[in-house]
Amino acid sequence: MLFVFFLLIASVACHVVPADPQKSIAISDDIQCAVCQFLAVSVAAKSGSHRNIAHCLRFNGCEKELEECEIVSILHDEIQKTPEKFVSSREAVAAAHSKCTSNSMALAISEDASATQCMLCFLVYDTLKYINYNILENPMLLTVQNAIEAACAFLNEQLCQALFEPHAFEAIIRGLQDSLGGFYDLIAMQGFGCVDYTKLFGECPGH
Repeated sequence: MLFVFFLLIASVACHVVPADPQKSIAISDDIQCAVCQFLAVSVAAKSGSHRNIAHCLRFNGCEKELEECEIVSILHDEIQKTPEKFVSSREAVAAAHSKCTSNSMALAISEDASATQCMLCFLVYDTLKYINYNILENPMLLTVQNAIEAACAFLNEQLCQALFEPHAFEAIIRGLQDSLGGFYDLIAMQGFGCVDYTKLFGECPGH
């Protein structure tokens, strides 16, 4: 439940806030595994290192390294459930999914580090936009904190240390909740190495 939110990375935006704040929001094991492994592939593609999925194996059912097309298929199917929440990222994911349609073993994520970075940044952008506009004032705030804490395996170490100083996270979030630009700068730019969101659409093909 913790990791997927945020990236992205992406699947928290597919779920609405429950009427009962005490109830958990169910996020499937395969989504948690796919999002985590997507981040692992993205980091490896950008750095030229070998994919490290050790952090992902703690999720139920995430017992092996997924093929890149398996990851893309899971993300694509999830996005199709609520495409209006992924206006920016769905084209990038669809392009990767198209490669997999003709070749299930295609390196749909790692083959083009630049395209992968765009996909990652758009997923982060769409998710942060949803978080910023919809859930910062409700009980899911703790879920966001837990998700970012879990995502620290892939984020800048100094950034994570600063985020989780006593009371720092709550103060930062409350200060940034009216500013998507500030939230994006903190998480996407400093955490994932994305360009400024005002330049993102110009630098990534198809946008």
